[in-house]
Amino acid sequence: MKTIQELIEEGIKIKTTCAQTNIQTIVRGDVYADWLTYCERLLRQQFPDDPQTIEFCEIARKANGNDVKVLERLIGILKAFADIPPIVLTEPIDITLEKICTNFHKCARSILNRHSKRATLEINDEYDVQDLLQGILRLFIDDIRPEDYVPSYAGGNSRIDFYLPKYETYIETKMTREGLRDKEVGEQLAIDIARYGDKCKTLVCFIYDKGSFLSNPYGLISDLEALSSDRLQVKVYIAPI
Repeated sequence: MKTIQELIEEGIKIKTTCAQTNIQTIVRGDVYADWLTYCERLLRQQFPDDPQTIEFCEIARKANGNDVKVLERLIGILKAFADIPPIVLTEPIDITLEKICTNFHKCARSILNRHSKRATLEINDEYDVQDLLQGILRLFIDDIRPEDYVPSYAGGNSRIDFYLPKYETYIETKMTREGLRDKEVGEQLAIDIARYGDKCKTLVCFIYDKGSFLSNPYGLISDLEALSSDRLQVKVYIAPI
């Protein structure tokens, strides 16, 4: 991708190709049209809500075949952006968490086949799920508090697997096994939803069904997410599914 400074230099070069008339100096041509399009696209990507981006785009639509002063104004707008760092558009946290959870099984399988049969992490229980999940989460989130305690529920403290304070989000993990299928997982998570309902905005329930113990995963997702309230959004992800 070209830089703002490179586009400024290209604009100045285009200016040297202006056609003189008796009335005004005109700038036109395919090179100019391509330059206008590229500049507009770059500014929309890097400075989407800036008033000068809007001004540039409005001027650019009528610039090709117009007076050289129009080009000079466009170059001036680009110069105003030259020393400003672009806006970094971050993905919403709910989209990031969805991608992590839905692709978890792919990651778990990929690390089994290491070079020269080196030791790896094989997912055999819920603690293995938490260890791998925490490593993946730390690629995207700085402040992760594992095994955070939620006080005052039924006379005692309760442990949540992960707490993301910046996003007011709890993450609870489950791994299915014999004796922990649809009914048991649903009951346990329903209790968790009631427990954390007024202590965070979002509860993410991640169920790792490595052994395909769930008979109706989509029904489980629907039932648990239906327990959302005005105070708490419940998001349920099952992998693989």
